[in-house]
Amino acid sequence: MVRRRGILLPDLRDPLPGWKLSHAYTGRWLPGVPSAAVRLRGLTGPANPVLEQADLDDPAAIIFTSGTTAHPRAVVHTRGSLAAGLEIFRGRLPMGPSDVVHTDGLMLGLPALIAGATWSMPGHPDLIAERDVTHLYAVPVELSNLIDRVGQFPATVRHILLGSAPAPPAVLRKAIAAAPHAEVLSIYAMTEALPIALATAQQKLNHLDGDLLGLPLPGVGVRLADDGELLVSGPHLALGYLGEPAHLEVATGDLARIDEDGQLVLLGRKKDMILRAGFNIYPSLYEPAVAAQPGVAEAAIVGLADPDTGDEEVVLAVVPAEGFREDRLRAALPDLLDAGALPDRIAVVTAFARTGRSSKLDRAALREAVRHH
Repeated sequence: MVRRRGILLPDLRDPLPGWKLSHAYTGRWLPGVPSAAVRLRGLTGPANPVLEQADLDDPAAIIFTSGTTAHPRAVVHTRGSLAAGLEIFRGRLPMGPSDVVHTDGLMLGLPALIAGATWSMPGHPDLIAERDVTHLYAVPVELSNLIDRVGQFPATVRHILLGSAPAPPAVLRKAIAAAPHAEVLSIYAMTEALPIALATAQQKLNHLDGDLLGLPLPGVGVRLADDGELLVSGPHLALGYLGEPAHLEVATGDLARIDEDGQLVLLGRKKDMILRAGFNIYPSLYEPAVAAQPGVAEAAIVGLADPDTGDEEVVLAVVPAEGFREDRLRAALPDLLDAGALPDRIAVVTAFARTGRSSKLDRAALREAVRHH
């Protein structure tokens, strides 16, 4: 009937001729859905016939990394790794048929569908209220811009999730103020292992000795390499990179430490470590504390290498907020940074450059911006 009205629909019974496919659906059964299709809500259940017939080690999806720190790489996930990642998310963020999950991310959208919830694709800010959104996901810089437009989130929003980039204290405070009734969470994850750890906004704001990532989620394995790089393993780990051998754990590229409570604390990107006079400086260890100071919207520490000696000048770049005073910030720095990490100078800039689909801080561009500041 729909086709007779001129609406083009794919042939769902045989969308890829020659390939044997299993079908799953969510919501109401609609014409064109094969009669043998199973409801998506039960996709990860132990008695699900789809998973019983399928090989969990079969590739299921190829997802490209953002390419913010290197060339984008094709990450191959299997049915098993995706199912494990979905279960980890659902264990921490229970969802049901009455929930509306507002995201363009696969790893939150799929758990929503499996739970029978509604997957809401972002668009105009008014959609959050119109659709009675309960779970909202955004990159930190996008959430900040969204709050500037909407002011307050409706009371239906119970969970706000930040991910894909570090969440500055200023954004965390804005999120709490815009939705005091909601749980604000920061997700630590990577394309190769979704997710790894979660921390609440208040936990992050209360922890100024580095960027708190939180406890590893159940089933996620973590360990530190000899140089402090965080290595991750677990059932949710991708098979590997397209055309490359499979791996049992993945190097995150992040330097971290594990505190006495077993929580992960980010020290910074491995390639962003600054070396001055033999002292290793990890920017993320200090940036949250600086960014939490009065009059500071954002803060980042970068190193400018001397071409002759290789030693680095340490520059603290700051985006000012209302009430910023450089002299007051400079006086506070000895209590916030180790003596060996104190900056050689402070550079006040209007904004930080961003890169990639996740709008991460572009440290290379920032270094150039402050080089002759």
